[in-house]
Amino acid sequence: MKNLLIVYNESIPSETFEEKNSHILELAKKYGFNTTLKSNAEIYTYLNTNSVKAFNGNLNYDCCLFFDHDPYLAKNLEMLGMRVLNNSRALLLCENKATMYQEMVANQISVPKTFILPEQKEFNINGLKPFIDEAISTLSLPLVIKEWYGSMGDGVYLVKTKEDVYKVIEKFKGKNILLQEFIAEAAGTDIRIMVIKDKVVCAVRRQAGFGNFRSNATLGGTLSPYVPTVIETKLAIQASKVMGCDFAVVDMLKSITGSLVCEVNSTANLNKFYETTGIDAVDVLFKECIKKK
Repeated sequence: MKNLLIVYNESIPSETFEEKNSHILELAKKYGFNTTLKSNAEIYTYLNTNSVKAFNGNLNYDCCLFFDHDPYLAKNLEMLGMRVLNNSRALLLCENKATMYQEMVANQISVPKTFILPEQKEFNINGLKPFIDEAISTLSLPLVIKEWYGSMGDGVYLVKTKEDVYKVIEKFKGKNILLQEFIAEAAGTDIRIMVIKDKVVCAVRRQAGFGNFRSNATLGGTLSPYVPTVIETKLAIQASKVMGCDFAVVDMLKSITGSLVCEVNSTANLNKFYETTGIDAVDVLFKECIKKK
């Protein structure tokens, strides 16, 4: 029997993770895996001069399904010889929105216009105002402000006036942020496309809850089945491939100039697709990515 390691974030109680991902555990058993659940804080690795070591000897797993956001732990596991899904490079690109957008633009994938706010050793809003003013002039108001790191809609603001742009940036107090154009025609709605091994498996449309421009289910958004167009399908596959993902959830906005990739998620909730579409993306993941190796 093969050994499968599933990694989740330490902030989630193990019982909660196990309950929410019972379907994944059932399928792992179905496909003949002996599964171990560990939080990222329960895996002890360290850099030992010219190699990676594990505190408790070898981590004898054939594969690791990585549901945490920590590319550095994933890299350590890879350096120990473990096959990690998604891999550390994909995690590194997807979890940092600045590098994610840069990588997509470098590969001719359309994204919303985006300004990466300059970093400062000591935060000084006055020193940033000329840059901010230029961004506002180019993007127009309202605009979206995002943290580089964040998920489930956290750290995302829709800002309507120049004064409020300054206030929100001051609120971040030097954190890494982006200023991005607001796609008004897509307000409160986006398309989520599940890609596994360069194939679109299923898709949903997300609609924001009342009074919210963010469509995240955790913020009251609702999901419905969706059939992506040929262009959306190609774009989603391209975005996932550029990030180097074995599996990815690609968020897309419909703009008047065409489809734009909003984000590529390497650790999104796979069960939501099953609940909404009836298509078992987790089963496809095991067949296409895990069982084959």
